[in-house]
Amino acid sequence: MKRLLAFCVVLLIGFGVSGQSGKKNSSPEENQYQSDKSIADSLTSKTNKDISLGKKTGRRRLIMAADTLTPSDFILSIERVNDKLNSIRDSATLKFEIEGAKRRIDNITEDINTIRKNIRGKNSAINIKNLYLYQSFTSNLDKENDHIQKNLSKTYNRVYNSKLGLKTVLSDSVFHILYTDNNLRNTYDKKLERIERKWNRADSTTRANIDTLNAMKVKIADNAMSLSGIMNIMEMRLDKASKQLFGQEVNYLWQRANNADLESDNSDRVSNMLGGELKAIGYYFGQTSGQRVIVLIFGVLLFIWLVVKKISLKTIGDKENPFEFLHLKYMNNNPVLSLILLLLCLMPFFDAYAPTSYIAIEFLFLLSVSSVIFLKKEDIVFRFSWLTLVGLLVADTITFLLIEPTFLSRIWLLAIHSCIIVFSFLFYKKLKEDNPYYKWIKRAVVTGIVLTGLGILCNLTGRFSLSGILGLAGIFAITQAVILTAFIEIIIEIILVQLQFSRIKKGFDKPFDSSAIIKRIKMPVGIIAVFLWLIMLTSNLNIYHGITNSAVNILTTTRFIGSISFKLISILWFFIIIWLAHICQRLISFLFGETGIDTEDATPVSKKQHSRLLITRLMVLVGGYILAIAASGLPLDKLTLLLGALGVGIGMGLQNVVNNFVSGIILIFDGSLQIGDEIEISGQAGKVKEIGLRASTLSTSDGADVIIPNGNILSQNIVNWTFSNDQKRVTVWFSLMGKELDANVINEVINETIKNIPNVVTSKKPVILYTSVTSGTCSITVRFWCTINNADSVKSETMLRLSAAFDSKKIKFE
Repeated sequence: MKRLLAFCVVLLIGFGVSGQSGKKNSSPEENQYQSDKSIADSLTSKTNKDISLGKKTGRRRLIMAADTLTPSDFILSIERVNDKLNSIRDSATLKFEIEGAKRRIDNITEDINTIRKNIRGKNSAINIKNLYLYQSFTSNLDKENDHIQKNLSKTYNRVYNSKLGLKTVLSDSVFHILYTDNNLRNTYDKKLERIERKWNRADSTTRANIDTLNAMKVKIADNAMSLSGIMNIMEMRLDKASKQLFGQEVNYLWQRANNADLESDNSDRVSNMLGGELKAIGYYFGQTSGQRVIVLIFGVLLFIWLVVKKISLKTIGDKENPFEFLHLKYMNNNPVLSLILLLLCLMPFFDAYAPTSYIAIEFLFLLSVSSVIFLKKEDIVFRFSWLTLVGLLVADTITFLLIEPTFLSRIWLLAIHSCIIVFSFLFYKKLKEDNPYYKWIKRAVVTGIVLTGLGILCNLTGRFSLSGILGLAGIFAITQAVILTAFIEIIIEIILVQLQFSRIKKGFDKPFDSSAIIKRIKMPVGIIAVFLWLIMLTSNLNIYHGITNSAVNILTTTRFIGSISFKLISILWFFIIIWLAHICQRLISFLFGETGIDTEDATPVSKKQHSRLLITRLMVLVGGYILAIAASGLPLDKLTLLLGALGVGIGMGLQNVVNNFVSGIILIFDGSLQIGDEIEISGQAGKVKEIGLRASTLSTSDGADVIIPNGNILSQNIVNWTFSNDQKRVTVWFSLMGKELDANVINEVINETIKNIPNVVTSKKPVILYTSVTSGTCSITVRFWCTINNADSVKSETMLRLSAAFDSKKIKFE
């Protein structure tokens, strides 16, 4: 009996194990069904158990069962599930940026194929610039590919989480009871069918979107591998090219026999080189189309400005016109070509990585435009020297791009470099010392001669590619320096034209000292010109890439002083932005007709414009300082400590500085004091010349400038003669003697005389007072109104004219 009982137990255990293994091999849908069924069974058994327990214990319990739930509970559960499905559907939907990402991934793939085609082929002459070009674009593509991959990963996680949410959306206990109860299913059949259709659509959408994202991730991974391989190839070629460039490519110049192999297939190499350059130009032009749009928009704005100012330019171009003092050298005679030259000179900011052939074509166009301008204005000696340099540049460029290092080619290159040195030296000798850019051109010529001399040495020692690079950089440095002098003058002339045009609109037709304006403008424009020259020089020497990378690494490295971390780039941006803010607020004054040196013609209208301009300049400065602080990357906690230290400093000794600063802002916005006002304050009388942030300047009639702190101005009574108008009452006293003095005659003479005096306000009749009257004599006081700027001259003219008028009436005037 015991053995039979043990056998039955073992048999039951075997059936249990086989049942569990059958569950493990079931499909996910069966597992979900079994899970839902088990949940329902457990809920049912738990409910029956609780009911029986309640009956046994005699206590009532709140339990969740189908017979205790109301219809509203089931509707709420259906709505909850519906809301969850809507949320999952929205999360699983791929938005419009995915289409853009697809197109960009395909474009990156096309760019990779284009770069692979362009870097194929070999030339005996080394072209490092094109290697840097493709390396730069490959690096940019790699960064863009990584950026797309990060965004795509976020989207994939969102869609995948939506897929996981579909598995748990039906886990609502009330909905589970509703779904497993046949009677309840029949009651809410239509709603449940809509839920099922929505669930199926969400599931199919999620699966399809995941497949799409996976395909995109595969393409991104392929692009990443291709870009990594191209970058490795470019690194190897650049390393090899650098060693080859400074090493001996060919034999010494006098060892002619070893170069025979190059002479045999020179035509094939030239055609390959031309094909490579054309491919590089095409690819570069396609990749930098956005930069062309920026330049095009800037050019269109310049030409619109030129059309608007055309009448003003014609007026200024008249030699008999009083505006001849501006001495416009370029904008009068060649305004269109001058603007084209300005745009072409700015191109090195965009084309530092451009192929050599592209830069040569662009620069040849610049040479053509500048030659037309120079040949019309410069003397015959300069014309000859300039045309010679242009011819040598063209010959050197063609030689560098097309000729292989054969013996005859090297002799030809040696002759060109020798001519460059000779004619550059002659150009240097003929350069006049009174030229405002004499030192600038002198340094550029010396640099060009040194580089060309090094090119000759490299040619003699078999370094043909390095020789071509040095010689081309030398002649470029000389010609570009000459062109940049015209670039500086054109920018100055544009600002002067805008300044004079704004003054004409204000009614100011008197000349101003343009030399003072030029001095203020020339320094920042000259700095821009120097940067352009350095960019072109380093680009032609193929060291721009290395210099910029080294500079970026130095400037972006995080440094520490104690617990404070900073980057040099942040400090540099801080000072650059402040410097640009000061330059911008100065240029704003010039562009709106404010010279800062002529307030004698101030009118009520111009004074309001002065005030608005002052507010604009203040806003530019404040905005610049705020932007500089933001660009410096100074942490807010450190800034709080700095402000606390500043507060202690203010409490100890900077009260007056802050008082003057705040008072200056109040004066600017209050409007009670404006530039050009005639005021009296602190025993000083004169005209307001400037309102600064710390102090204001008062110009007296004696020619002195009185600087008064803004705090003193705001704390005292101010007599403002021109606050509401520019009129002032003038009083004159005189005596008349005669046999018969008729008051009617005297009044008529006074009224007629004063009415015809310039700058007298005729709308207000003079007031005539007889202070003393005797037989044959009378003392008279006359009060009338005139413009305040001419009060003294009007008073003097009045006395002279009254004396002449009474003398004609035989009345003695004293």
